[in-house]
Amino acid sequence: MDVEQALKGWLTQEQYEAAVAPEREVLAIAGAGSGKSRTLAGRVAHLVASGAPPESVVAFTFSDKAGEQIKVRVAQALEVCGLDSHLVGGMYIGTIHAWCRRVLGEMDANYRQFDVLDEMRYQLYLISRYPRLGIASLRDAHPTSGGYRHGYYKTLRQLGRSWQMMNDELLDPREVAAEDSDLGEALERLRSHLEKDHFIDFSLMQRLVVEALESKDPGAARALAALRHVLVDEYQDVNVVQERLIGLMRAHSETLFVVGDDDQAIYGWRGADVTNILEFTRRYPRASEHRLLTNFRSTTAIVEAAGDFAAQELGAVRLPKLLKAAADREPREFAVQHFPDRPSEAEFVAVRIQELLGTEYEEPNGTVRGLTPADFAILMRSTETTESDGSKRHRAFVDALSARGIPYALNAGSQLFDRAQPAAIRSAFGLLRDGSPDRDEVERLYRAELLPVFPKADLNRVRGVFADWGRRIHAPVAQGAPRQRLFPQELLHELLHALNVAESGFDDGIMADLGTFSRILQDVESVYVSIDGSNRFGDLLNFLENVAGDGYETDNQMVSRPDAVSVSTVHRAKGLEFPVVFVVDVEANRFPARRRSYDGWMPTSLIQQALDNGSYQTGDADQARLFYTAITRAERYLYVTGASMLPGGKRVSRVSRFAARLSHPEIRRDLLDPGAPPCVTSPSATPRRRGDESVLPTTYSQIRSYMRCPYSYKLGEVNGFSPAIPELFGFGRAVHAAVGKLHELYKDRPPTPEAARAVAEDLFHLKHVAPSTDPVNRPGAYERAKQKSSDVVAGYAAEYGQDFERRRQVELPFEVPIEGAVISGAIDLILCLDKAEKIKDAKVIDFKTMEGGDDPVRNEDLHWEDLSLQVQLYGRGAEVVRGMNARTGAVHLLKDGKRVDVPVDIDAMRDAVSNVEWAVERIVEGDFPRRGSAGKCTGCDFRRLCSQKVEPFATDVEPPALHLPDGNGGKRFLQIAAFSRTGPGK
Repeated sequence: MDVEQALKGWLTQEQYEAAVAPEREVLAIAGAGSGKSRTLAGRVAHLVASGAPPESVVAFTFSDKAGEQIKVRVAQALEVCGLDSHLVGGMYIGTIHAWCRRVLGEMDANYRQFDVLDEMRYQLYLISRYPRLGIASLRDAHPTSGGYRHGYYKTLRQLGRSWQMMNDELLDPREVAAEDSDLGEALERLRSHLEKDHFIDFSLMQRLVVEALESKDPGAARALAALRHVLVDEYQDVNVVQERLIGLMRAHSETLFVVGDDDQAIYGWRGADVTNILEFTRRYPRASEHRLLTNFRSTTAIVEAAGDFAAQELGAVRLPKLLKAAADREPREFAVQHFPDRPSEAEFVAVRIQELLGTEYEEPNGTVRGLTPADFAILMRSTETTESDGSKRHRAFVDALSARGIPYALNAGSQLFDRAQPAAIRSAFGLLRDGSPDRDEVERLYRAELLPVFPKADLNRVRGVFADWGRRIHAPVAQGAPRQRLFPQELLHELLHALNVAESGFDDGIMADLGTFSRILQDVESVYVSIDGSNRFGDLLNFLENVAGDGYETDNQMVSRPDAVSVSTVHRAKGLEFPVVFVVDVEANRFPARRRSYDGWMPTSLIQQALDNGSYQTGDADQARLFYTAITRAERYLYVTGASMLPGGKRVSRVSRFAARLSHPEIRRDLLDPGAPPCVTSPSATPRRRGDESVLPTTYSQIRSYMRCPYSYKLGEVNGFSPAIPELFGFGRAVHAAVGKLHELYKDRPPTPEAARAVAEDLFHLKHVAPSTDPVNRPGAYERAKQKSSDVVAGYAAEYGQDFERRRQVELPFEVPIEGAVISGAIDLILCLDKAEKIKDAKVIDFKTMEGGDDPVRNEDLHWEDLSLQVQLYGRGAEVVRGMNARTGAVHLLKDGKRVDVPVDIDAMRDAVSNVEWAVERIVEGDFPRRGSAGKCTGCDFRRLCSQKVEPFATDVEPPALHLPDGNGGKRFLQIAAFSRTGPGK
């Protein structure tokens, strides 16, 4: 196939020239809607078609969701070029954070058992280790405004912010201590405790990789050995440590390709540095620059007005560019209007949405359909600040939608406990703060808050939950007795069972709200060593009341976004597009808002360059970029609105200069004039949702969950519910890390059992079981688990020494495209090498910390349909993606040292892939029947949330049987558990 011609047919001329540019450094300035993801995908396909090994390509994306979408685009581009789409699995396409975590794991297997702290888990970590970290003295040195509790949380936020800035700006803690001894010492203590507790956050993992590369760490060099080509999406949003990392990777590679748009640089307030893209060609003077200036998303009026706005507001601080629209289609409308008050503004928005629902809409590919609620977005700058009357900024708009029965999805954050069901559950948890509540207290809560929103609740069962948990939470601890461990997740599941959620018929919105509450509890359980009494339960309640409501999003987006109007901040909508967009709450001092100066604890003398570049603050340019991003989300209809009188306000709000700046002959400003023509109308068509590129299932564990029970998958992956953290959580990971470390240390000879035992003991770590205070005379659960780990690893070294003789164990990540989705996993391979270190053979080994018993193949508790499918899918990845012919595959049961061969022949792998394709198709179709059985439901994490019925699939098509081992070197066949293990008593 002529690759050049194929790419020319798939890309525009602008895109093609950027994709095939021969220079070693390439900058692609991609205006809004100009197809930057398609261009990046074309670039990757061209590199591979030109001979670049897939594993030599690393492409960074801004988010996990963007990464999954670009993987799909790359798979499409590979097929266009006549290449196998499975080659996408050999590349890295994803976030910088995830790539750094992978590199750290390759540098040192111990990092594989570190847990990642996101923003909320980081706050929980600081709360849970408050005394150990000496935060109280730091708080005295940096007093904050507000009452005791508010000052406490402000201190935690500022310490967390300073930690992230120190790492993002690559500052030495000693530099910080020289300027602020209390802060510098606190940051040093924090790093030490994180290392000891086996936690890491995004900022630290990036810093560690940069430091390793700068110090020429052999492990880091080994991790980058295959690297030849670096690509960066959304380049305008990288910060200092990320830019340093990209520069170091460029020094180890052949090419660097970056794509972005300085006009959409909207993350300066958290450290992104727009000067990186503005000065790219100065740092790389031989770089070629390409401009993608054709907007395929919006109308001419929107494109020209937005471009003129950016040019006027940003002037010389932007890269000049003049975008043009690819085509204009009817119907369309662009209006800017200032209403007398907020109710009038909200009423207009709701009425206009109601009028446009069902409007005929022609897609660029010629498809004609009617608009549905998911085609509409209401965007605002911020929802965190309340109005003068105490209401949230979005309240008038969602109330107006509700009054007309228009469904909406609130994707703005800060709103979880504004919803009735999670608010009621929080009140129920709060009733347990000061002791076991009496009968009357429980009934008052039940009548006032629980029954109105959980209409099928059972009062007697609710009483039982409170009696049990009140007794357990406030139980006295006897002298010398081990402390109990409480699992708040179990309290939630038992409470929801008593409230009869399984039979309530709640929609996905309510279930996602409850799932978010579950996710909060999972974070608490995963970060705290334990919740073991009333004091730590009180910490949980304080977190729920003061932090959690503002920090968790409920839009899971694991599958398609709901068919509902998106009510969102502009930041949350970045990367999305809608046929109809309302940018609301646009008034002077609101959009643009007043300038916000840097107000952190990090001494300004250490970050002056960042401040000079506009980071960590919000100025006029930042606000202009945010407004430009908002209006360029619109495809055909755009309405920019504000109001003179805001809720509770006493002064008239002036028209925003941003709204006044918009200029184009098509813009209407006469919607309130009595004689003005009506809004644009169009014929109606049958409403039908647009194909959605939201995140599909992406990991084998998600696929496996669906194949066992689709409804369990829905509860966990779609609604977001979590199981309780088991007491010995992390045991298997510790054993696996020790096995990996052995292969890291012993490359050509087997370790002795004693050496293996020493490695296992050195690496062993459990987060949720405290070591005994007298481990020699009174060993506890931690010591017993440590001994078991060392026994298992020593046994592996003794019985399978041949794995080390000219063999190497590696954990290789892979992705396999399956009908529009990309399934990810990690392959454990034992590679057989010749004397020249070339791979002669590969064996897929799935190491499991399980016991198989006397006859593991017949042990139904091992779920061989799951284990076999995983090995076969990984075998497919090794064969197609890595070019390794995995002639054999096996499951290695580490606890009893047994290795069971699994069929990985062509037929077995073909049927495994067919099963995954069938599951992905069912997930896309939203087919989530309950597939209950006595055996499965008893051990299900979500059994209290499900009626445990057996319901049919929406299709009669069944996947082929899987190929399982029979214990005699042959095969037996069994369908996935959703079919083979259903029905009462089975």
